[in-house]
Amino acid sequence: MRIYFFLIYFLYAGIGLYAQTPLKISDEGALYGVVKDHIQYLEDKTNTLSINEAAASPFLKSPSDVPGFFVSASSFWVKFIIENNTDDPNLIINLEHATIDDVVLYYKDEASGHFDSMALTEAKPFVNRKYNYQTYMFDAQVKKGEQKTFFIKMRASEQLLIPITVGHVERTFEKIATNDLIFGLYIGLILVMVLYNLFLFFSTRESSYFYYVLYMVFVGITQAQLQGYTFRFLWPDTPVMNNYAAFLVPFFNGIAALEFIRNFLNLKSVSRRFNRGIFLFEGFYCISLVLGLMGMFRGAQIAVQLTAFCAAFYVLGICSFLAVKQIHGAKTLLIAWSIFLCSVIVFVLRNVGILPYNYLTFYALQIGSAVEAVLLSLALADRINTYRRNQELARKEALRVSLENERLVKDQNIILEQQVHERTQELEDANENLNHTLSQLKNAQSQLVESEKMVSLGQLTAGIAHEINNPINFVTSNIKPLELDVSDLLSVIQKYEEIDVSQNVEEQFKAIDSYKKQIDLDYINEEIKTLLTGIKDGAHRTAEIVSNLKNFARIDEANIKYANLNDGLQSTLMLVKNSFPTDFVLNKEFGNIPEIECTPGKINQVFMNIITNGLQSIIERQSYSPGTGILNIRTSSEDGHVKVSIKDNGTGIKDSVREKIFEPFYTTKPVGQGTGLGMSIVKGIIDSHNGTIEVVSNFGDGAEFIITLPVKYLA
Repeated sequence: MRIYFFLIYFLYAGIGLYAQTPLKISDEGALYGVVKDHIQYLEDKTNTLSINEAAASPFLKSPSDVPGFFVSASSFWVKFIIENNTDDPNLIINLEHATIDDVVLYYKDEASGHFDSMALTEAKPFVNRKYNYQTYMFDAQVKKGEQKTFFIKMRASEQLLIPITVGHVERTFEKIATNDLIFGLYIGLILVMVLYNLFLFFSTRESSYFYYVLYMVFVGITQAQLQGYTFRFLWPDTPVMNNYAAFLVPFFNGIAALEFIRNFLNLKSVSRRFNRGIFLFEGFYCISLVLGLMGMFRGAQIAVQLTAFCAAFYVLGICSFLAVKQIHGAKTLLIAWSIFLCSVIVFVLRNVGILPYNYLTFYALQIGSAVEAVLLSLALADRINTYRRNQELARKEALRVSLENERLVKDQNIILEQQVHERTQELEDANENLNHTLSQLKNAQSQLVESEKMVSLGQLTAGIAHEINNPINFVTSNIKPLELDVSDLLSVIQKYEEIDVSQNVEEQFKAIDSYKKQIDLDYINEEIKTLLTGIKDGAHRTAEIVSNLKNFARIDEANIKYANLNDGLQSTLMLVKNSFPTDFVLNKEFGNIPEIECTPGKINQVFMNIITNGLQSIIERQSYSPGTGILNIRTSSEDGHVKVSIKDNGTGIKDSVREKIFEPFYTTKPVGQGTGLGMSIVKGIIDSHNGTIEVVSNFGDGAEFIITLPVKYLA
């Protein structure tokens, strides 16, 4: 058993003591890669090892030509030996992975025996670098025939790849120029696709072109980010952007890609389930964004990469399913997406060491994304052709339908003309019948209106008869005593006329004085004055009633004139005074209102109908609930209008009745006691004066009618 333990120990020790092969530089025009046999690595999980501790630690042999590590919080060390067999001692060590956070190169100083170091980092502005390039480039002095050991310490917040090349200055910069040229061609292709489809977007206003443009822009930025061009050109003075760009760029790239696919395939109409899936992945992208904004950069990197991985295969499944269903554009999108995924797979396999690190695998993503951009652009262009074909077919179909319609119209014209003639005759007959019916209805309406007027006239006549009867009775009762008094006066006068001056005049005057005392002439004089005063008051009262009646009817003012509504209300109240209940209070609050343009007789008719209805409502309430009847009448003016409020404390109006109160022929009175036209006539008169009437009532709590009339009558 111990033998097995010893064998295992020596095997493990053999890995750590693996004899490392130096990288031999023998050609000044060549560029050498530090690959599997020349490089060893060490993972420092504590991030605390010094160069001396790291140099004394056992390094492991690289499993691939280019070591690669997934996202980790550890620091990684690599060790390699350079042997220079050329005359030029000036070499450049180029760490070609541009997205490493911090890099420190260590080498032992021969004179002092201590390690010297050179550090480069993304945390400082780009201008601090000696060489104006995005990769990490270090000067190395190795004399001819000398071997020198180099240590590189690295730390990255994303996947770490360690491709190292060593060469002389001229050859190194030749490769850099080649890389820049290739990337420039790639960006040029992306820009051409972007500008072309941006023009199509402004021409067609099709959202798919807009999302394609966004997608291509972020695809280009993503490739620039992977190769370090964004730090070099976009934010060289803001190194902190590198931390945010590591998750922001793939976030926006993923969102733009998903939105493009959703709009291009019209998933909202084609498949709501697939459409909801796209929104779900966009939600996962937003989670990675939140993690990054909270400063959890490694977590954001892992979340965005996992989301991109799952979303890529989800989209591949959608395209495959829709391509089988013959959905337009799905097949082209499937091919383009498959090519891009293949390039991603090549990129990943290169990073994990399964595929070699060469030009093809280095530019796999750019090649795949460029081919995808071209294919998607062609698919969008084909959509325009499809639109054009559909429009052409639609125009042809429209022309065919138009010609067919023209023929049908011609065929139908004769039939229609005959039908129109027949229909016209029928309409003329119907119109004649309608005119006759309308004439009859107008006659019936006139009769009903006259009937309503007669009802109002009957009420008015009763009130007038009562009012005039009192002063007339007073005059009549005074006439008989006045006749007797006048007769006595006449008899006195006659006696004076019969005086015979030839006889004893004194005796005759004494006889006349005796007669005066007999008839009490002084009392007769006073009584005559009293009777005449009474007759005068009765005549004045009668004249006042006639004046109020005239003011109410305004029969001499049928046209529109200026009138004061206070006067009209006063006249109306005088004429309906006979209808006041026994227990009754009238409150008048007449404001200082201007005269208005109106038809006075019609407005007085409105007041008569509303006041009469209010008095009847009070009498009805007093019939089952004794109490003081109250009628409040108030007038006011504001904003060029005059308002009249007539409020009673009668039975009130039900909601169902209030909705129909102004409808013709609608009445709540028993049969024979109302025509139902009173309030309809009121509404018509108010409308003809461009006014409004409002009814406010709670059943059992009285009713209020608010009339608003403009001062200036507008025809």
